[in-house]
Amino acid sequence: MGSPFAGYSGPLSQGKRLLARDVIGAQLGLADVGDIWYVDAGNGSDTAYKKNDPDQPLATVGAALAAATADQDDVIVITGSNSTGRTSESAIIDWNKRRTHIVGNGPPRKINQRQGIGVAASASSGFTVSANNCMFANISIAAFADTDVMVEVTGDYNTFMNVHFQGIGHATPAGETGARALLLTGAEENEFYSCTFGLDTVERTAANATVEQTGTCARNKYVDCDFLIFVDGSSAAAVHFKADTGNCYERYLIFDRCNFLNADTASSTTLTTAFDLSTTGNGTVFLRDSWSKGASDWANNFDALFLTMPIADTDDGGLTKIGT
Repeated sequence: MGSPFAGYSGPLSQGKRLLARDVIGAQLGLADVGDIWYVDAGNGSDTAYKKNDPDQPLATVGAALAAATADQDDVIVITGSNSTGRTSESAIIDWNKRRTHIVGNGPPRKINQRQGIGVAASASSGFTVSANNCMFANISIAAFADTDVMVEVTGDYNTFMNVHFQGIGHATPAGETGARALLLTGAEENEFYSCTFGLDTVERTAANATVEQTGTCARNKYVDCDFLIFVDGSSAAAVHFKADTGNCYERYLIFDRCNFLNADTASSTTLTTAFDLSTTGNGTVFLRDSWSKGASDWANNFDALFLTMPIADTDDGGLTKIGT
C-alpha cells in the first residue's frame, strides 16, 4: 500500500480554510473530515489558538487532542517550523478519542520525519493509543529521555503510515530489559505501512526489544517496514520483535517486505535471533519477502514461523538455505 500523500505536491495549507478539509481528507483516504487543529511547536500557543486556522496553531498535540471531538474525524495537523520539527509534550498523552487522526505537514518520509511528537518523559508509556479506528500518518514519535515504553497501543483497528517510532533513544532505557519503542497490549487488527521502528544511533546494553506484542493480539500487520537496532557485546539477546506470551499472535501476525537491520558492520554485536517467539501464540507468524541482517537466525523457534523466502545463514558465508 502506498503513501497517503502520493500524487499531491501542494502545501497542506493551500486555500487554507476553503481547501484544507478536502486536501487533508484525500491524504488520509477519508471522504470527509471534522475540525482541523493545527499544531506548530515553533509558533503555536495552547492558550491562543483557533480551530481550522493554520495561522493560529496550538503548540502541543496533547492540547490539540483535548480540544478535538471524538467520532467526527477531527484531524490534528503537525507542521515542523522549529529546529527539530517535533513538539515538546509536557504531559503523557492518552489518545482516547475514536476516529481522531494525526497527519504531518511535510514531505512523505519513512524515517526521521521533521514533523512529529516529542513525548514526555515517563517511567511507563509516554504515548498510549487506547482508542479505535484512528490514523497516524507522516510523523515521527520520539523519546530521547528516560521513557521505558515510548508508544503503547491498546486499541484496535488503527492505521499507521510513514511513522518513525524513535524509541529507546536514551542510555537509561537502552540498558533496561523492559524498554520498547512500541508495545502492543491486547491490541488487534492494527496495520503499519512504511513505518520505521527503533534507532541505530543509541547503543542497547540490555536484552530488550524494539517492538513487542503481548496479551491477545490478533491479526496485526506490518508492511514495508524497517526495524533498526545497535547493541553492545553483552546484549546479543536483544531482539527486533518479541511475541512470547500466550495468544500474542492469535490467528496471524504478518510481516510483508520488511527489513530487520542490525548495524553489525559498524561494530554492533550480532543478535542471536531477530525474533523472540512463543510456542503458544495461537497463530502463525508470516514472513513474506523480508530480510534480516546482523542476526544469526530468524527466531528462537520455528514452531509458528512461516517463511516464504530463503534465509541467509551466517555459517554459510552469506549463501542462502531453506529454513526448517
